[in-house]
Amino acid sequence: MKILDDLDHKLGDSDDEMYGESYEDDSKHNDALYIHVDSKAQVEDSFDMDGETFIKGNLAINSTGVAMRDSPKSFTVVYEELKIGEQIGRGSSSVVHRATHRPTATPLALKIINMFDKSKREQLINEIKTLYDAQCPCLVTFYGACYREGAITIALEYMDGGSLANMVQQVGAVPEATLANIAYQVLYGLAYLKSVHRRVHRDIKPSNILINSRGEVKITDFGISAELQNSIAMCATFVGTFKYMSPERIQSLPYSYPSDVWSVGLVLLECATGEYPYPEDKTCIEMVQTVLESPIPTLPRGNSEDFADLISNCLRKDPKDRLPADILISSPWFQRFDAIDTKMAIRNVHHWIQEMSQ
Repeated sequence: MKILDDLDHKLGDSDDEMYGESYEDDSKHNDALYIHVDSKAQVEDSFDMDGETFIKGNLAINSTGVAMRDSPKSFTVVYEELKIGEQIGRGSSSVVHRATHRPTATPLALKIINMFDKSKREQLINEIKTLYDAQCPCLVTFYGACYREGAITIALEYMDGGSLANMVQQVGAVPEATLANIAYQVLYGLAYLKSVHRRVHRDIKPSNILINSRGEVKITDFGISAELQNSIAMCATFVGTFKYMSPERIQSLPYSYPSDVWSVGLVLLECATGEYPYPEDKTCIEMVQTVLESPIPTLPRGNSEDFADLISNCLRKDPKDRLPADILISSPWFQRFDAIDTKMAIRNVHHWIQEMSQ
């Protein structure tokens, strides 16, 4: 892939080249997706979408890559080196296609966003900011972005197992031992988002949790995630998927990290039973009444007490009563099923996938 040289005139002084030290992302065993290091790189504080470069705040994207102010990294993606495949998804702000990076045969998921919609631009910025400097095995990997013909294309890691929504549709209820190892990875990702990026995801649902054949489980779709400047800050907007919203969000009350924990509880219940935990009413008003007035859903018999305790600590109507992700991840439920770190959790999910494929 080419070095991101087209942004030189947009990033700092023209004398400062973006030909810094480069290294491979060994964790992905990829020979061509490089990160280019240049601590001098600067991004203009302006917005430009008419020319060959998209600039918004501290982001600059052109036809070959993306760079961010105050980050020593820049990512290179050349659209002409990509073989575009079939559409594999469609979200509220984007279309996702499977693709291959031709020089290295690296599989990718390309999220394509029309930049003439302001709300979609903001979601793009949120997504890139969340993933740009992320160093977490439980978040989908960001390989770069490019701008061409009024659209931004984001190159993300392709997860060949699809989403938890796909998995439940195909296999039904997930065995408790496997689900514990899946849940460990999800909570690890949320704990990382909180402690390192101070971000609430705001749209945790089965279709935004991906899995691959190696047993890795990763959170994706950060387009509406919100950055909180301190640990007690509250979001004041009403966005995300309605069915998995916490009670405080449904009521348009201030919310924070516990709202993601509620969503995780519902996702785990759905995976454990094979169906959404609440009756799916015909109207939004009926759904609101169901969530706010009905008893909190519980696990059916046959599941462990440790699992029931974890669900109980996620699904509490008062957000102050929910345990945070970094505490939940120490639950005895995970110890019971050998989910003691991400490496073990990945291995255990991989073993289950192998058993299912036999």
